[in-house]
Amino acid sequence: MTMQTFSPIEYMKIDLASNFGLDRENWDTRLEWFEEQKDNLDDLISSADEPAMFYASLQAYRDVCAGKPIGYAIGLDATASGAQILTALINCEKSARLCNVIDTGRREDLYTNIHRFMKERQDHASMITRSEAKDAIMPALYCSTARPKEIFGEGKQLTVFHDVMDEEAPGVWQLTEALKNLWQSGNLSHDWVMPDNFHVHVKVMDNHSENVQFMNTPYTVTTKINRGTDSGLSLGANITHSTDGLGVREVIGRCYYDAQRRYQVTDLCFSARTHTDEKDIPSSPNKIMVQTLMGHYRRTGFMSIRLMDYIDVDTINCLSLDETQALWDLLNSLPEKPFKVISVHDRFNVHPNYGDDLRRQYNRFLHDIARSTLLADIASQITGTEIIVPKFGDIADQILESNYALS
Repeated sequence: MTMQTFSPIEYMKIDLASNFGLDRENWDTRLEWFEEQKDNLDDLISSADEPAMFYASLQAYRDVCAGKPIGYAIGLDATASGAQILTALINCEKSARLCNVIDTGRREDLYTNIHRFMKERQDHASMITRSEAKDAIMPALYCSTARPKEIFGEGKQLTVFHDVMDEEAPGVWQLTEALKNLWQSGNLSHDWVMPDNFHVHVKVMDNHSENVQFMNTPYTVTTKINRGTDSGLSLGANITHSTDGLGVREVIGRCYYDAQRRYQVTDLCFSARTHTDEKDIPSSPNKIMVQTLMGHYRRTGFMSIRLMDYIDVDTINCLSLDETQALWDLLNSLPEKPFKVISVHDRFNVHPNYGDDLRRQYNRFLHDIARSTLLADIASQITGTEIIVPKFGDIADQILESNYALS
């Protein structure tokens, strides 16, 4: 299945429909809705899910129709970005189809799907709304055990929730459980480095209580202090968020690149190699950073776009021929023309001319982490022990044609 593409004016129409409240519908449904409503869009402003955004989108659409240039940016959201990242890291095809990492032919909604599976298993689950199910699923994917108990109780309904997650999203659910075991007892922090050399440093903060007296009345004052604990659940969220942050940095860097620099480095890849031994390359800040980034690449198989900024006639020789080919492939996967991206967490905003390019770059990021050993590398860094993480399958190539990873 091939990723659908759209014209800039079609992205404007999709954006209007999404801001009205149809963001969980298929692309074609959103476009059909626009055609049906295009003559009374003004009357719909007050009833839109996002009235201000709907109004802004409508004004931009009318400017385009009038032949005026616009600076308006359409918005495309990752559909359950945490689940998408976990899915790509572990390569679980079944999980991938629930959250649009692999295309199913329609716009899937993870929370609706899990809610539906629960209702099919237990009539009592119908008392739980999709919103409540989402409030349990999202923190559960970040290793929370308390929130699902608050929503479902500690009886049959919680058991059904666990069974559904294990059967319908097996890779994601088993990975979530495994991440709980990475906690290092007594450590003051957990630390790891991402492939773009972003250093993650997460302090372990524990509650500390003291009894004090104020005006002859005893009080207990509780504060957070940095000290090791025997156990904790925050690593799942932190690993996911750090990978999410990598995605934002990579997508923005791959979309808004220096076009002249790209041309120069592409040319260097095969025209300027001298096969100089790495130890004979003069020391420089560029050499140090290339060696650092290539060290991350050699461990994980994930090449960061940051590498492009440090390649010159000398440092290109720090790469083997296969690594040079990998850099060349990365540069050739970039959009034909660079463009700005504004990101708020997992929502990406771009000029409608670049909607297709943005979606391709987000798919490419998920593809790259699916193909990598990033998860094993992070686990090994945290524990100080080499850990091999078996994957559920190989879904990387299917991710490239996802239709709704960003929607």
